[in-house]
Amino acid sequence: MFHQSVAEKVGLNLTDYKVLGIIPLEGLTAGEIASITGLSTGMVTTVVDRLEKKDFVYRERATDDRRKVIIKANSKKVDLELGPVFQSFGIEMKKVVSSYSPEESNAINDYIRKSTEVFKQETKKMKEK
Repeated sequence: MFHQSVAEKVGLNLTDYKVLGIIPLEGLTAGEIASITGLSTGMVTTVVDRLEKKDFVYRERATDDRRKVIIKANSKKVDLELGPVFQSFGIEMKKVVSSYSPEESNAINDYIRKSTEVFKQETKKMKEK
């Protein structure tokens, strides 16, 4: 529910917020976003249109292929809107993390990495059916 609350706070729906969260500094094409999220390319276009209207992303032509459009996050807007929320979150999470030994932290990080891979694999399986 945390992410839902963050999305609402900045005026986004959860899907738009989650898509925004996967866009790296170098950007992604709509096709790459569709591949990562499982959304149709049409839905990705709709999501990007909404994010662009709220100034969270912008479209940029690729320098190597003018037909390709790269979706990039507007880092200034993202930092301004989401920074304060995640600053507080980061402070609180640092308190939690600091209570574990290095060995415990390594085990927790290993668990998170492996769990994330299971989520990705299971999501892919559902899309293939």
